[in-house]
Amino acid sequence: MGGIEMLVSERLGPDIAPASERQARSASHRFTLLPLALLGLGDAAIIVGTFSLAYWARFVAADDTASALGFESYVGLALLVAAASMLLFALRGLYEPGWSAEPWGDGAYTIASSLSIAELATLVGAILLGDYRFSRLWLAEGWLFAIVGVVAWRSVLRLVLLRRQRVTGRQRRALIIGSGALSVDIAGDLEAEHRVIGYVDDAGGPGRPALPLLGPVSELEWIVGAYRIDDIVISASAIRREDLRTALVRGFGRAVTIQLLPDLGELMPERVAIRQRGGRSYIGFRPVARVSWLKRASDVLIAGLILLGLAPLLALLALAIKLDSRGPILYRQLRVGKDGRHFWMLKFRSMCQDAERQLEQVRRLNEASGPLFKIKADPRVTRVGRIMRRYSLDEFPQLINVLKGEMSLVGPRPPLPSEVEQYEEWQYGRLRAIPGMTGLWQVSGRSEISFQEMVRLDLHYVRNWSLGLDMSILVRTIPAVFTNRGAY
Repeated sequence: MGGIEMLVSERLGPDIAPASERQARSASHRFTLLPLALLGLGDAAIIVGTFSLAYWARFVAADDTASALGFESYVGLALLVAAASMLLFALRGLYEPGWSAEPWGDGAYTIASSLSIAELATLVGAILLGDYRFSRLWLAEGWLFAIVGVVAWRSVLRLVLLRRQRVTGRQRRALIIGSGALSVDIAGDLEAEHRVIGYVDDAGGPGRPALPLLGPVSELEWIVGAYRIDDIVISASAIRREDLRTALVRGFGRAVTIQLLPDLGELMPERVAIRQRGGRSYIGFRPVARVSWLKRASDVLIAGLILLGLAPLLALLALAIKLDSRGPILYRQLRVGKDGRHFWMLKFRSMCQDAERQLEQVRRLNEASGPLFKIKADPRVTRVGRIMRRYSLDEFPQLINVLKGEMSLVGPRPPLPSEVEQYEEWQYGRLRAIPGMTGLWQVSGRSEISFQEMVRLDLHYVRNWSLGLDMSILVRTIPAVFTNRGAY
């Protein structure tokens, strides 16, 4: 045993010394091929099986094309799709030993895109060979069934493997570069899929109580080998650029994945692009997500349908407001919209007629943080208004604002001009989107969350908008309204 091996054995014990690691690695390689081969067989069986299921679905539906060509021909094409898909899976890392540690969304996208390319390539080959007589519905159904089947199969297998790794203690080993509160947060993020070994930091400050300080950054290469680290998480603010460059250029004596936590933190959106220019990598992203015309189209369609469908209920609410207290049915309030433009937001009146004049008398009762003003038992609220506020019924007239383009169904909460005057510089970013009737703040607790948290959620929405995110928020709004959480 060499000098380094002796030193490691003395400090850590012989079970994790480099010599033992080499022996364990060689033994693991001998047994890695078997589960990966079984994984490939499972993929192939599911692809062929789902395409066969699609054939029988066409056969039962009396598809003449499916009936005429015969089951054997369709199975042959399914086998070609399976072979091409597995080749693409292999080229894109789905048969690597660490495939289960990759993010679920990345794996699902790789599966869907690989199956799509494989089916297209198979079809082009069939056309060139002059044997294109397959049912188009069979192709579409088989493609969809195969994607769902493979994603579901790998998702279940991934959960089983991760659970088994936690039980046996064979999880991927992670190392954190950084200490203090940062190491606590990162360790919490990693614990679901990793065994966090410890942290490395030049300052030697206190880390997480359960995590040991393994040494300074200058010993990083030695620590990675000695503790058999699989993943390193580096905070850009916790390591000098020179040390980081040295670690990345030299590499390590084992297969290691490095995840860099940038200084931008939450300011970086979920969708980023890595571009190569002149041998350098550039991280590109939009500080404000590009909004598709589909958002406006869906706003108009859904708002119009709701107004038509709930017209009788809205008429009853208007009558109840008129009979309950003196004053107009609708309440107009000046709000700040996208890019600071002012507009008049409409609501069913839920307070007494002179509520604005009584504001100074009740301001001392404010229970909200920041520039917001909220009172759980506001004495200015009417009897009908209290019921409407409990179920957010007073918000329905804002559908008119949506049709006019001043608001959206989903977006940041529209602030008052007096609130905007008290904003800090970083909070103005929430004005870069059209305000919404509901949003992440609504489904996360409404009035129960703090102003700072509400702004953080709004900024997340502005940076990461997608039509899917809008639909998700709309669906989550329904139980949030009926459970009355944070409504007053």
